[in-house]
Amino acid sequence: AKSELVLFTSEGYYELPLEAKGFDPGAIPAGTPTVDVVEFYNAILDHYFITWTAAEIANLDAGTTSPRWVRTGKTFKAYATAQNGTSQVCRFYIPPALGNSHFFGRGAAECAATQAAHPEFVLEEINYKQLFVPDRGTCPAGSKPIYRVFNNRPETNHRYMIERQVRDEMVAKGWVAEGDGDDMVVMCAP
Repeated sequence: AKSELVLFTSEGYYELPLEAKGFDPGAIPAGTPTVDVVEFYNAILDHYFITWTAAEIANLDAGTTSPRWVRTGKTFKAYATAQNGTSQVCRFYIPPALGNSHFFGRGAAECAATQAAHPEFVLEEINYKQLFVPDRGTCPAGSKPIYRVFNNRPETNHRYMIERQVRDEMVAKGWVAEGDGDDMVVMCAP
């Protein structure tokens, strides 16, 4: 389906056409259950964004957005479709008044709770990707912890990463770690 990426910035309002919203299961080669989730950073907004959809990656790489997003070099794996033991990850758009950002919720409970607590958030995709949910902060064997930090500012933004050192650096800058267990793990990647 056709859709657009809408950005509200101090420089103006931008609508950028996208080729796809969510994912097209037909675009995933058979036998390839995982996708690469790519992280981008916008220095002007001081925001992070992750996506695995080819159209969004292409638009951001092309530099057609203003202000411009650049790859951080950070990636992690996710499943595009449900696998044994995985849970849905929903994707919300946070409107400009609250941050002009995105939030990725883990599992049906967090997705429903987010929608109930923040009806002003726009649910873009209920099953954006699939990951494992940790059990009291412990990931299933063979999976990697994903950490989530919140910038704790009025212009809300979250960052998702698999490197604990990066999470700790963000916390040292004033970001708040979110997740389960002593290590604050929010999701688990294949």
